[in-house]
Amino acid sequence: MADDPAHSLTVSARDVVKQKFDVHAYPHRHLAIVQVGKIGTPDSQIPLVMSAVETLAQAGWELTGFTMAHRTVVAVMRRQA
Repeated sequence: MADDPAHSLTVSARDVVKQKFDVHAYPHRHLAIVQVGKIGTPDSQIPLVMSAVETLAQAGWELTGFTMAHRTVVAVMRRQA
């Protein structure tokens, strides 16, 4: 995953939860929260991803999609107008 969310349109769930992602500086309307599990199954990443979803929801974002593949969980968020 790229270091610049504005360029990659993605951010790790861990960065959101640990408040390392500045949601107010993010310039786009859509964002993908991505978390890859180093071990275990993708469902082991769900609590962390959903915590990030809740954090962004408090800042005016809504969940528009969610998927799991292999060891990766992705939640797609949209900034509410």
